[in-house]
Amino acid sequence: MSQRIGTADNLFTLAYRKLFSRYKIQLYASHNEEDFHKKLLNLNAHYIDYKTNIVGTGKQKSPSEANTVYEIYVKKNDYSLAELAMNTAAHR
Repeated sequence: MSQRIGTADNLFTLAYRKLFSRYKIQLYASHNEEDFHKKLLNLNAHYIDYKTNIVGTGKQKSPSEANTVYEIYVKKNDYSLAELAMNTAAHR
């Protein structure tokens, strides 16, 4: 039962983001936490606003399987610039 509630909460969060959030465009999604943090550093270095969402996908079946999805959302107007920024090295 608790997994269904978690799924319903996740569905509500996604619906809310699509309807009301300015950060609607998914820029990035991965199971790799280290890469996720590198992408955030690049966005910060280029002063691009973003929102993140970290979702557990359930119990881990084996040590080699990732069970968390890391997502980055940006505003529609910032998408092109954010895409370029994510693929460049962070300079400060």
